Amino acid sequence: MTKEELANLPEKVRVATEAGKAAAEECKDDGGSANLDRVVIPLRGLRASQIKGLPGDVYPASTYHPRGLHLSAPFAGIGNRRYAGVQAMYRSLKDQGVDCYVYYQLD
Repeated sequence: MTKEELANLPEKVRVATEAGKAAAEECKDDGGSANLDRVVIPLRGLRASQIKGLPGDVYPASTYHPRGLHLSAPFAGIGNRRYAGVQAMYRSLKDQGVDCYVYYQLD
């Protein structure tokens, strides 16, 4: 991620979050399993000082994923609504050119 991409990231996350809120609101069925889905933006090669102040939580690398910025899902819902909102956030970030993926975790 370049310095310019990093500087533009908070605004892109804000746009994605609004898309997620709208998608979650449109999804009236909150059935399904409770889940902890979230969008992750890999942070390979970035120093801690460069990451400071970004929205979300930075998780260390593991055997399952690289170090990354895990974005919260600030909208109502724990099943289908959360899924719809997270998918909308993911699509929004991808459309804005951000390298990201969805982390899926069921309870």
